[in-house]
Amino acid sequence: MYKLGHYVNHKLQEYRYADIFDVEEEDSYKRIVIGCAENHVSTILELIALLNGSFYILYVLHTPRARIESGRYQSEKLSYNEASTILNQFHKFFENDARHDIWIYSPETSTTIVYDRHNLIYIYGYTTEQVQFIEKKGLKRKHVEIPVPHVHSYNKECDTFESKLIDQYTWSRTPLLDEDR
Repeated sequence: MYKLGHYVNHKLQEYRYADIFDVEEEDSYKRIVIGCAENHVSTILELIALLNGSFYILYVLHTPRARIESGRYQSEKLSYNEASTILNQFHKFFENDARHDIWIYSPETSTTIVYDRHNLIYIYGYTTEQVQFIEKKGLKRKHVEIPVPHVHSYNKECDTFESKLIDQYTWSRTPLLDEDR
């Protein structure tokens, strides 16, 4: 079971990034993009641990497979421990299924960390400590590219987690935005 696949010699297999990162700058944003080989949720937890204060999680369900309606599911304000509980409890679901994106926002630092369907982690409003952490973690600075062609996996084994995540926590749902699709 995996989230992102690609073809090698006409055979579909899991795609893993090579523990790399890059800083991307456009007119409208400046962000870090991280391509981890594994342990995406652990990396996210380490990154948000560097931020003080509370967090909000936005669970963007763009490709539902269970009884849950697509949409943007916003959590209430969470402590680090509460956010960590959600991310740890559902880490296998988040890391092995492409039906969703996860956004973690720190209002105190205006930092947003996004874990997307392509198994990439983006940091908007990043801090110096986060850059130092990435470098200490041994990630190499290199342009990060999504493989072309690629396949998003929506695994039947994960369908129960979709419902459990929404049912177990308090969310405020809004419709998907065009850019979520």
